[in-house]
Amino acid sequence: MHLVSTITWLSFGLLAATQSPPTLTVEMNVAGAVIPGSVYLTPYGMPGAAPYIFSLTGSTLFSGLGKTGQGAVHNFHPCTYNKTEHFCLWKGTVTNGYGKGDALVLNQQFSVVKTLPNVDFHEFKLKQSLNPTNGQVIDTALLTSYTSVQRDLSAFGIPSETSQGWVIDCHVRAVDLSTGRTVFDWSSLDHVPLNESLVLPTGAIGGQTQQFAWDYFHMSSVDRLGSGDYIVSSRHTSTIYRVAGKDGSIIWRLGGKASTFTLQGFKFSSQHDVRVIRDEGDILTLSLFDNAYNSFTPPQGDPSGKIVELNVAAKTARLLRQYNPPQAGLQATDGGSLMILPKGNVCIGWGSVPYVTEHTPDGQLVYSARFGGIGSSAFSYRAFKAPFRGITPTRRA
Repeated sequence: MHLVSTITWLSFGLLAATQSPPTLTVEMNVAGAVIPGSVYLTPYGMPGAAPYIFSLTGSTLFSGLGKTGQGAVHNFHPCTYNKTEHFCLWKGTVTNGYGKGDALVLNQQFSVVKTLPNVDFHEFKLKQSLNPTNGQVIDTALLTSYTSVQRDLSAFGIPSETSQGWVIDCHVRAVDLSTGRTVFDWSSLDHVPLNESLVLPTGAIGGQTQQFAWDYFHMSSVDRLGSGDYIVSSRHTSTIYRVAGKDGSIIWRLGGKASTFTLQGFKFSSQHDVRVIRDEGDILTLSLFDNAYNSFTPPQGDPSGKIVELNVAAKTARLLRQYNPPQAGLQATDGGSLMILPKGNVCIGWGSVPYVTEHTPDGQLVYSARFGGIGSSAFSYRAFKAPFRGITPTRRA
């Protein structure tokens, strides 16, 4: 993968004069219970779509409006690059639920210092590891991409003259930012059979043309374990996979049609943002945002944040904690995130429900803020909470 490393100003082309920036309306803020920090959002599907940083009281600390231009922006968050604090985001176009664009690393002046082109938005995460040869820190970007390829889909009711339909092959890529070399590349079609999908070809993912290829897998997040293995989340199989970093083989599955584990007293489906919280060998703790709905299959309940514990030896999984939405009856069809904060609090972005909330470890709601109307098209793919250390014309770090 070719990396562009020249510094350029972040430029998106929308004219601020023609757009109204979104506001963050704080509905709950329990004094003493909320962890200090700022809220990072990328409102989309509404006027003024751009990356923003808000204070906990709703004031705007940074606005990308007029700076982040035509197209979508997702996954805006603080990140560490070259041992210093930076910002990461994705910018591009979104069609049929996946994207094509650039993953960008920005310095504290919000200028671009690294570009990773032609990637999807579902994951952009920088991970640090030590080079075993010289002990230097290696910055690696975890990325996703979606590619339409032809396959025989006649078994799924897609006849054609050549018996070839179109299906999306989801890729995980790990890229060494110092060299631009792809150090890991994993294909869903090489490892996950089509019949694991819970979402059959239909409508905009009907599989009869390249433009409307069947999105059988829909990769929704990637994380990496200290061992070098990867945790890959598939929304359309409702499965979390542990993938071997050495050869890409699937070590185990959590959820879906072929779960390695017995789920004890809980379920999840159509999930996003699966993260490794603790890895103790045979005991692995994960966090996830459980959408419980994907707009193609019937709802499986209300959305929620979940923390689950896997006993790898016993092949069991149990629910440790669950965090419920700020209102009952909401459907988060797209996006969503869960971030562990200091003292065990969690920050949850509710995806296509335009809310960001904070909860104590026991599940108590202590912060709730809204940036769009319920039932509107407004959403933020993920939400993050962290101190704001950027430099703007009116603020020094």
